[in-house]
Amino acid sequence: MTSHPPLQDTARAGPYRLPPDREAGLLASAASLGLQHLIYRPEGNQDIRTWLAGLGQTLGFPEHFGANFDALYDCLTDTEILPQPGLLLILGGLTSLGDAVDILIAIFQAASDEWRDHERPLWVLFDAPNLDLDPLPKA
Repeated sequence: MTSHPPLQDTARAGPYRLPPDREAGLLASAASLGLQHLIYRPEGNQDIRTWLAGLGQTLGFPEHFGANFDALYDCLTDTEILPQPGLLLILGGLTSLGDAVDILIAIFQAASDEWRDHERPLWVLFDAPNLDLDPLPKA
């Protein structure tokens, strides 16, 4: 059986937990596949609105981005805002967000589904070892 990098299997794109010690390899894989990658790991404890505002800046969302869940989904699925043919996001700084993380996972899953409908992969890796989310498979 031939092994292939997990990011090649675009049908499985979506939110996952970032496996320990695999970030460098995944970033190299993303680059070889022509996927843009962005990393957002804010320092310190942040409330969800501040976290979303920082994410919006990292992703280059418009100034009018409302830093709320509806606006996040709208911007993630707007091809004028995010025109990339594929994207790998690595997200951290989640410890102070509480139950909002579950909502973020759902939003990123829905956005990944939308991207997939347009034959574009959106991979979202949460850098949170204790998060109740499947880790990205090895292949």
